[in-house]
Amino acid sequence: MIHLSCVRTIFSVVMLFVTVLTFSIVTIDVNAQWTLPSTTEQQGIQYTTFENSDSSIKLDYPEGWTFAENSPSDIIFHPSDDNSKNTIIKLQVMPLQSKVLSLQPIVDATLKNKAETLNNFILLDSAPIPNEKISTHKLLYTYTDANNSRINQLDFGTLNNDKLYILSYIADSKKFYDYVDVADTMMFSLSKNLEQAALSKFIPELLKPVSDIAQPLGDPNADITLVEFADYRCPFCHKFHEESFDKIKSNFVDTGKVKYLFKDFVVNDRGEYKGSAQASMASYCAAEQGKYWDFLKETYKNFKPEPQHWVTLESLTQFANNIKIQDIEKFKNCVETKKYEDIIEKNKLLATSLGLTGTPSFAILKGDHLQTLMPGAIPYQVFESTFAALQSQ
Repeated sequence: MIHLSCVRTIFSVVMLFVTVLTFSIVTIDVNAQWTLPSTTEQQGIQYTTFENSDSSIKLDYPEGWTFAENSPSDIIFHPSDDNSKNTIIKLQVMPLQSKVLSLQPIVDATLKNKAETLNNFILLDSAPIPNEKISTHKLLYTYTDANNSRINQLDFGTLNNDKLYILSYIADSKKFYDYVDVADTMMFSLSKNLEQAALSKFIPELLKPVSDIAQPLGDPNADITLVEFADYRCPFCHKFHEESFDKIKSNFVDTGKVKYLFKDFVVNDRGEYKGSAQASMASYCAAEQGKYWDFLKETYKNFKPEPQHWVTLESLTQFANNIKIQDIEKFKNCVETKKYEDIIEKNKLLATSLGLTGTPSFAILKGDHLQTLMPGAIPYQVFESTFAALQSQ
C-alpha cells in the first residue's frame, strides 16, 4: 500500500514533468532492449564527460554538442548540427519528499497525466529495464505539439537513494532515430556513474584488510588493488586458484604492480553440505601464527567437490600440520570456539552490500576508485588486459 505522502510526491513530480514537457531521464543498464530500432549507427562519434556545477552528476555526451545547465539538476544537451533546436536530450534530478521503493506508481501516475494533457498522446512502449542495482523504467510515446508537429519522446526514469533521475530524448518524429544511439550511450554512462557513486561508500572497506593478522599480498602502496570474494568450498573459486591465481601473483603481485586481498563470502553452507564458514574461521586461526596465506593455498589444494564432506575439524587440523603451524592445540581451540565468526559475517555483509550474489567475485580498484566488479572464474587473460589498461592510464 502506498502512503498518502508518497502519492502527493508522485503527483507533484508528474506535474513538474508536464510543465517542462518531459519525464526526464535516467540510468540504463547495458542489457536494456530497444523496442524501436535505430536507423543510424552513429559510428565514429567521440564522447566527452559532463560534470554538473556541484559535481553530483556525471555522464558522457558527444563532443561538439552544446549544453545548458539551467541548474545543477536541470541540464539540456543539443546537437550542434540541428539548427531547429527541436532535438534535445534533457536530464533532470528531482528530490522525493518520502522514500519510494518502486517506480511503478510514478510510471502509472505519469502515464495517466500525459494521456490527459498531451495532444494526440499515444503510448508506444512502457517497460522496466533489467538492472540489479538501480531500478529503471522506460517510456516511449508520441504526441503533437502546439504547432501540430508530431513529436516522439523516450524517457528513462530511475530511483537512486532519495532522488528521481529522468533522461528524456525528444525530437520531431522524422528525425527521432538520428540520435537514439547517442541517447542510449548517455543513459548507460549515467547509470554506471550512479552505480559508482552508490558503491563509493564501500571503498574504504574494500581496501582495508579484513584483519591485522591477514595483511594483503604485494606492495601495500601498489596503485591497483584486486579484491577476491570467495568461498573455500566453491568449485569455481577452486578453478580460479588452480588456473589463474599463481600467474597473477607472479606477474603482478610479486612485482609490486598489484596488491591482493581475500575476503570470505560464505555462500555454500546449506543443507547437509557445510564447512565453508569453518574453513574461513580456520584461516584466521592460522593467521594468528603467521600462516594465513599458506593455509588459504593448502585449503584450495585439498578441495573436493560435493557430495564429499571434506571440511572438518580433523581435515583443517591436517592442513595446519601440513603447513607446519607450531601450536596445533591453540589452532584447534580457535576453530572450535569460532573465534573469528564476526569477521566472516562482516565480509558477507560487505559482499551483499556491493550487490554480489555469487563466488568468486572480484573488485578491481585503482587508487581509491572502484574500476569494475567482475563475477565468476575469470580467465587470467582478462586480469592481464585489465591491469595493463589501468597501468597505462
